[in-house]
Amino acid sequence: MYKVVKLQKPLKGVKVADFSRILAGPFATMVLADLGAEIIKIEPPSGDDSRYWAPIIDGESVYFMSTNRGKKSIVINLKTEEGRKIAYDIIKDSDILIENFREGIAKKLGIDYDTVTRIKPDIIYCSIRGFRSGTRYTEKGGADLIIQAMSGLMDTIGEEGGEPVKVSFALFDIIAGLIAVSSILSALYYRNVTGKGMKIETPLYDSAIYSMVYIPMIYLMTGVKPVKMGSAHPSIVPYQAFKCRDGRYIATGAFNDEMWVRFLRTLELDELAKDPRFKTNVDRVRNRRELIKILSERFMEKNSVEWLKRLEENRVPAGLVYGVDEVFKDPYIEEARILSYIKHSKLGLIKQILYPSIINGERLDIDKAPPDLGGDARIILKELGYDDDYIKKLFDDGVVCCK
Repeated sequence: MYKVVKLQKPLKGVKVADFSRILAGPFATMVLADLGAEIIKIEPPSGDDSRYWAPIIDGESVYFMSTNRGKKSIVINLKTEEGRKIAYDIIKDSDILIENFREGIAKKLGIDYDTVTRIKPDIIYCSIRGFRSGTRYTEKGGADLIIQAMSGLMDTIGEEGGEPVKVSFALFDIIAGLIAVSSILSALYYRNVTGKGMKIETPLYDSAIYSMVYIPMIYLMTGVKPVKMGSAHPSIVPYQAFKCRDGRYIATGAFNDEMWVRFLRTLELDELAKDPRFKTNVDRVRNRRELIKILSERFMEKNSVEWLKRLEENRVPAGLVYGVDEVFKDPYIEEARILSYIKHSKLGLIKQILYPSIINGERLDIDKAPPDLGGDARIILKELGYDDDYIKKLFDDGVVCCK
């Protein structure tokens, strides 16, 4: 059984001023927090919008909880001179700044790149946008739904002839957040070598097209528009989910011709190995419809668990199509220690999904629950050197809040 232990985290000592909200930016800073960075989440008086998104449990948003652990929160009114001074003091003490405001908002708030670099010349400044600045879409809203639509993704998901389908979660917000993290880490290395900061902009739309890899490249190289294929793959056959006798689906496939022979042996369809229509993967892709009809009929002859056992015995990759509730009943989840608990100020012990990489043989534990709105303000201000009387005045004047 794997353990979750308190390891020396690789980003310990790195400080981040986090002005981001909702998902792409907060997910990026949560990854940095999981890796040991100190994140100060600077929120407006109303708080991060996602604090109010359903489902709500005892006044707390599950959505917010999913992307904001490991951070400190301070509420600052950046429209006041005193508020901006606090923000600048936080920035001076930080290595990284992340924001995902719409174009022009950072400048209005006084935390744009030009202003910030006058305060902290070697800052690593990361902006996450819907679209690249200085283009025709600079002012265009870049919500993940819009990006999924414009990237072509929604036109490739679902069954042939069906309506456009959205991925169930904000896929490109997450991917853009991860690309932002990789860019930030490369910038940290660059600064260690040169002493210079870096300006990073990560557009969701660009990240979407980049991360779809072979789907757009198939079109660019062949001129053929990819089509909806359900769970199937445009370049590998078979590689999809098949319905079994018990009504459940099993996902499986053969990545190469040697695996194809084992796949056929499992299904007791060895004669197909000699069929010229299906001899190579290129042949199988060309004759996809005929082959999938044969395989689909065969899978309907047995229950999913029996097929899973047979496929695994023959070293053919396979897995049952789970509902989300079934995911967390799989014994692997406990064995691999994918989940842990952290104490929240209002909800008590809450489950959290741990950072996926195993570092030095161990899983990184969680240091801090998702923060209450402004819950760390006094601690942050004290660390900046502010005395108690001035901190009280900031609260009384509404420059900061909430505790």
